[in-house]
This record gives sequence, structure tokens and C-alpha cells, in this order.
Amino acid sequence: MAKQSLNLGTVANDNTGDTLRGGGDKINDNFNEVYSAIGNGTNLQLSVTNPAVGQVLRYNGSSFLPSDLTTLTSALDVNGNSIISSSNGNITIAPNGTGDVYISAGGITTTFDGATGIINAPTQIGYKNEFASLGVAPAASSYGGFFFTVDGDDNPYVNINITTGGVGDVRAKLISEYSSVDLLADVDTTTVAPTNNQVLKWDSTASKWKPGDDAAGVSSVNLFATITGDTGSTTANSQTDTLTIAGGTNITTSVTGDTLTVDFSGTLTTTFSALTDTDVGTLVQGDSLFYNGTNWIPTKSPLTWWEVNASGSSDYTIAGPGFATATADPTLYVMRGFTYAFDNTIQASAHPFRIQSSQGLSGTPYTDGQTGSGTAVLYWTVPMDAPNTLYYQCTLHAAMQGTINVIG
Repeated sequence: MAKQSLNLGTVANDNTGDTLRGGGDKINDNFNEVYSAIGNGTNLQLSVTNPAVGQVLRYNGSSFLPSDLTTLTSALDVNGNSIISSSNGNITIAPNGTGDVYISAGGITTTFDGATGIINAPTQIGYKNEFASLGVAPAASSYGGFFFTVDGDDNPYVNINITTGGVGDVRAKLISEYSSVDLLADVDTTTVAPTNNQVLKWDSTASKWKPGDDAAGVSSVNLFATITGDTGSTTANSQTDTLTIAGGTNITTSVTGDTLTVDFSGTLTTTFSALTDTDVGTLVQGDSLFYNGTNWIPTKSPLTWWEVNASGSSDYTIAGPGFATATADPTLYVMRGFTYAFDNTIQASAHPFRIQSSQGLSGTPYTDGQTGSGTAVLYWTVPMDAPNTLYYQCTLHAAMQGTINVIG
């Protein structure tokens, strides 16, 4: 309904205006429309009592009251418009307490963690941290851990707190494939530029690695601490000495380029008999070799070597195959056709060792199959017809004796 205005007439009491009833009816109609528009037809649902600057009218379910606009009750749809501030003011998005802030686009949500301050981007972040000059980059003391580059500088930077040497907060250059070794704090290749074939050498005075000749400051360099030959020895100086590899009998040496060749023109030994420590002139098929202390000599059967010693004048002790330790006057078991060596070189003539067919100092010696000596090494190849029981005896002391059982 359009607003109804009262007709007041042309002048007072000229009877040309609305009647009292007609005017009252218009007033009622106007108020009814107002009460219906901002009320329930009977009561107004709007209060503007004591409003504050910046407040809005918010419906509380029964009336519109002045309220602060601090909480949205539904999603904010800007419909393609911008959220801007005025007069260079800040825009703050601040969740309550440790709540997170989520920014979603294209099905990807980036989270600003309210508890840790960490930004979690599930895919990747594309950004440009390049500054026109080092002077306008964020200060190291305020932005620790900040990584950035400077236009025209080949090295990236990071703001870091260096504890070594009390350096503190600093913009540190990072080494890349385009960096020079001189970028390292303990290297100086700027004061004196390096030349071909130089190396980095430690300068303890400057506490720097600096270019230097490989052997500079060293009077000589030993290739080896000592070179020793069959006779004589020497040290080798790589600057002045020559190592000569000389030939000998039937041996010549030659060097071509980087290759050393050693030639042998003699005859190689290919038989046992040609060796200097063998005596195999009587070697026949089936023989074995054993070492007698001087040479390798043939034996007709497998050889068992026993070491014979003494415990005073009361016992022989025997050690070797079959004994974990030296044993006093043990019973020995020998096999017919096998060879046994009794090594009595330690006691020798102090306790002569003899094999007998009967016991006692006056027992009958048994010498079949024996060579060598009871005061040195006695070799015994047990005959096939040897008796089943024999004895060993010290020919000077009756108590030093034992039994030999012949088997096989």
C-alpha cells in the first residue's frame, strides 16, 4: 500500500480537508502497514535502543536488535567480489584459540595449523623469493630459516643463526653447482689466485686453505719409508732418486712406456728330486714323504710321529697323535705295516729308548723293521710277523717303561 497522506484543506476550518473519521482511517492504515512490515501486525519487532557505532540489526528469533557483526551464521558468499580493506588497513583471519584456517580451491585444501603455525600444502607451493638486492631481503634476526635469492647473484641465501665463533644471525650463502670453492669460510682462492696443477694447502697462520704447489715447503718426498733388498736398504726420494729393478741369473727386466716386464730364461724345477731339500733317490710306487728335520725322505707306509720326553727318571712321557697331552708311560697301539717315529732327541743318551720283546733292563731287544737311533729318532716299520705284545724301555732306568700292543 502506498503511504496515505491526510488532506488538511486549503486553510483552517474551510471544510475542504479529510473528515476526522477519514483522517483517522488513513492513520490506522499507515500504522498497520508499518506494524506488518517491521512487526507481527500487533507489535513492532525492531529495537534501536542504545546502538553502537559499527553495529547492525540482527534478528534474534523474535526481534531485530543492534548487535556486533562478529560471527557469521552461514557461509559468506562474495560472488566473485573482493574482500578489501580501506586506508591500507590489515585483513586478519583469526580462528579462536588453536583453531585452524583452511583455504580450499579445486578440491585441494591448504591448512594453517593453529597449534603449530605450520602451513600444510598437500601438493606444492609455488612462490618467488627473489629480491632486487640483498639489502631489501628480510633481516636474518627477524626471519630465521628464510630461504631466498637475489637477482643477479649465482648463490642462494638462507637466514641462519651461526653459533660457531659467535657469528650469530647472518645471511649465509648456499653452495650450488655454480659456486666457487672460495665460498667456503676456510678457503681463500681470492687473495692469491691458483695456477695450473696447484693444490689447496692448509695455512695455519691464516686458518685457511690456500693454493700452493704440490711439494712446496717440503724438502723431499719419500715414495716408501724404506726399500729393502736381499742386501742393503734405502729410502726413495721422489724428486731425486731412481728406482732400478735389476735382473739376475737367467732374469732380465725391461720398461716400455708404463709397463715393466720381467723375463725368466732359465729352467724351471719340475721334479721333487731337483729340489734342494728332498732325498727321494729310493722313492718307489706307494711311498710317502716325511720330513726328518733336514730333508723330505721316502717312507714305505703312513708315518706316525711321537715325541718322547721324560719325567725325571721314573717315567717316559709321550705326545703326538692319539694323545691330547703328554702322557706318562702310556700303552701304545701300533698297526702292522705302518711306520712309527719315536723322537727322543731331547733326552737322547740320558734316557735311551729301546723296543723289547720282554720287560726289564735286561729284556731282549726287538729290532726288526727299525732304523735310526734310540738316542735320536727311532723309525720302526712294524713287521707283519711282529708279536702281539712288545715293550719300550729306558736302557738306564727300570721304571721308565711301557707296553706296545701290535694289531692288524
